[in-house]
Amino acid sequence: MPTQLLEDATRRFEAASVHASMSDDARERLRRPTASLEVSIPVRMDDGRLETFVGYRVRFDDTRGPAKGGIRFHPDVDADEVTALAFWVTFKCALMDLPFGGGKGGVAVVPKRFRHPHQRRWCHGQLVRVGAEPAG
Repeated sequence: MPTQLLEDATRRFEAASVHASMSDDARERLRRPTASLEVSIPVRMDDGRLETFVGYRVRFDDTRGPAKGGIRFHPDVDADEVTALAFWVTFKCALMDLPFGGGKGGVAVVPKRFRHPHQRRWCHGQLVRVGAEPAG
């Protein structure tokens, strides 16, 4: 079931699209993301435990260029929320006439659980892989 954020984004798009000078093809294209991905992210914790987190990446549209958008770290993040955020990035870039499409990532995690080096590794994609020694 879509989240309220995604439903709201879709409703606003439908209402605004009748006032925009866009083709029916473009309108249809912007109703759904180009690509969505859900992944499991296994991380070896400092104490040696393996903990697995759920991550999402949505490329909503890349008509104007590569999809840009950050990563949301929150325990309640889900695929619909990330889709809605990628949707809004698409339109923000278009309104500012930037040569980018819209994308967004999300990881279901409480970021404050991790000390600073862990947070940096999450943001830069330098996660400890399964089977690897714990980072020191």
